[in-house]
Amino acid sequence: MPDLPYEELSGFRVTRLGHRHRSESVQRSADPRGRPVYWVGRRARAPMPGRAPDFAAIAAGCVSVTPLQVDLTRHSALADLDEWLRGRAP
Repeated sequence: MPDLPYEELSGFRVTRLGHRHRSESVQRSADPRGRPVYWVGRRARAPMPGRAPDFAAIAAGCVSVTPLQVDLTRHSALADLDEWLRGRAP
């Protein structure tokens, strides 16, 4: 969501999740109470094909609405891993 008053928003856009440049490192810092906080490096500069990513929507003054899912399973590895474990299980 851009840092703008509601009246100044340019609208809403359905976007895909943008990617950050892999060479930018995550910086560890601390908040005022000494708790760890992490700053993610800058976003990639190259334009991304397809639907404009969330960064572009926000830069245009729009609210970015990105549907997300949590499943990070590497489904393509399940069968190989299962076979490997069967050979090692008691």
